[in-house]
Amino acid sequence: MQLDRKYFMDNRPDFIAVGGATASGKSSFAIQLAQAISGSIVCCDSVQLYRGFDIGSAKPTAAEQQLVPHYLFGLLDWSDSCDAAIYSKLAKVAINQIKEAGRIPIIVGGTGLYLRALMGDAWDDDIPSDAGLRAELNLRTSDDLFRELSSRDPSRACHLHPNDRFRVIRALEINILTGKPVRVKKSDQSQPRSHMMIFLNPPKTMLHEKINLRTQEMLKCGLVEEVRGLLDSGVSPNCKPMQSIGYKQVSAVLLGEASLESLEDEIATATRQYAKRQVTWFKKVPANFTLSSAEEISSVLEKL
Repeated sequence: MQLDRKYFMDNRPDFIAVGGATASGKSSFAIQLAQAISGSIVCCDSVQLYRGFDIGSAKPTAAEQQLVPHYLFGLLDWSDSCDAAIYSKLAKVAINQIKEAGRIPIIVGGTGLYLRALMGDAWDDDIPSDAGLRAELNLRTSDDLFRELSSRDPSRACHLHPNDRFRVIRALEINILTGKPVRVKKSDQSQPRSHMMIFLNPPKTMLHEKINLRTQEMLKCGLVEEVRGLLDSGVSPNCKPMQSIGYKQVSAVLLGEASLESLEDEIATATRQYAKRQVTWFKKVPANFTLSSAEEISSVLEKL
């Protein structure tokens, strides 16, 4: 199946999710995708949601945000609480606004719990999965898949649109693996009808190199000064966004609790460890497409 502009426009899901580890290239990929298919980008990063937390969160720059419409970036004040349920409500509002404007919402970020809340009943951790089986199902036509699901699990089929490939395939996958109908734990009629998941998963060595370079660049671009300014303006060092990687380490240095000499190494190490957890989490999520090399990503972008 060729992932190009025609594919996106022919399938036109209610939203596209671009997920993956930090520094995997999600923002750059999503911006180019949005430019090609008249898309708008919705933040799915628990730190980029906050105002003033820019450098350390790798938030898209003002210039990048002018290329295509961006939603939810810098929406919250440092003292505002946010969890997966709150995020899901905010994202659904943004998605509806984007669709009303005739554009395609593209959800971008590595905060898995937020993405899971938005997708709702798309999957569950205790339900088995088989990437090989899913790949085989993906080769079949939507009509063929829906016919088999209607035969195997008519109750689930009646709640899905025949062109909602993601959920039709997932329902078939579960049924084949368990021999039982899909049991949907939650039903939320306000949720978007369908979505497409794209997982960016570059090789570990490449990802680690990008993380190291990004850490150096953040420090060169003024991460320490950004954190100092936040603290001086009254932001609590114990608030949620200040506990994120980068901000936590710099805050400790500025408060005299850690050494400046080891700052870069501590941030890079913590980021690599976090990226490993992200990759493990996203590998459990049914994805329509997984792009695992720079060549694959470049090939897709060239076809948009």
